[in-house]
Amino acid sequence: MNTTNPKRALVLGCGGVAGGAWTIAMLAELEKQLNWDARKADVLVGTSAGAVIAALLGAGTPVSALLACQHGTSKQCQWNHDTDTGGALPPWPAAQFTGSRLMTRALQGKASALTAISGLLPTGQFNMAPFRALINQVVPTGNWVPHPATWIMAVDTDSGERVAFGKEFAPAAALSDAVCASYGVPAWCPPVDINGHRYIDGGVASPTSADLLTHQPVDEVILLAPMASRQPDRPLSPLKLAERQIRRYMTAIVDREEKQLKAAGKRVIRVEPGASDLTAFGYNMMDPSRRQSVLTRALLNAPEAVAAAIAAA
Repeated sequence: MNTTNPKRALVLGCGGVAGGAWTIAMLAELEKQLNWDARKADVLVGTSAGAVIAALLGAGTPVSALLACQHGTSKQCQWNHDTDTGGALPPWPAAQFTGSRLMTRALQGKASALTAISGLLPTGQFNMAPFRALINQVVPTGNWVPHPATWIMAVDTDSGERVAFGKEFAPAAALSDAVCASYGVPAWCPPVDINGHRYIDGGVASPTSADLLTHQPVDEVILLAPMASRQPDRPLSPLKLAERQIRRYMTAIVDREEKQLKAAGKRVIRVEPGASDLTAFGYNMMDPSRRQSVLTRALLNAPEAVAAAIAAA
């Protein structure tokens, strides 16, 4: 492993509105402590909310600009945090399955239970136009980012397989289509049709898809996983308890992926929310009204959390 000038991959996991705010806070601190520019990652991997951030980084947007946009202090930021991500609840979904074939794939042992359940949820109806406009501001419509290895994770609703758009041999796609597919939260956002296939949120298969880097020529993997937590809180609310159950399931996936990376000789810097972050999250990661409090808490926690992650790697 090259420790003086390591080849780095940056993995940004799913996590909705709250996870996006948390991720940007942690990225700002990682850049500071590593004396590094996240845009210079040799590979960028993004899932759902992480896909939006990975796409912006791959297009050359600095973390400082993303943070300023979160704070509302950037004149260049065209994103309305109060309206562009929708409200705390989705529009009423359509009366059809998101991907009924995913259950069959699960029964065949070719998809997980989470993927199967996601396919049985109704089709989301949220208007993704603000996301497309955001991406098309930084990359010409129909194009891909100039960064040489930006992977945007989604799941094919027929096969149940993950697709890393932007990776070698992956289907060709416009960046805006890939990002909207990756952010296609079942029952919230609609699947996206790309070359005759329908794709949904990559997080229904894996919160990070960090395992795809196992055989890549990188020395370090910086892994930000908003939906994983090894330091859980103890909520009393039934809704929070339900969210924490999903979180435990996703944490186990990230644990396995981290183990695979380490077995392949990669150094893994894994950053995830702590108990006080979870308190700020509440139970609904899509609720925009919690974004500012999540960001504030994450910025307070970031120095210690990032230092601990680097020391543990």
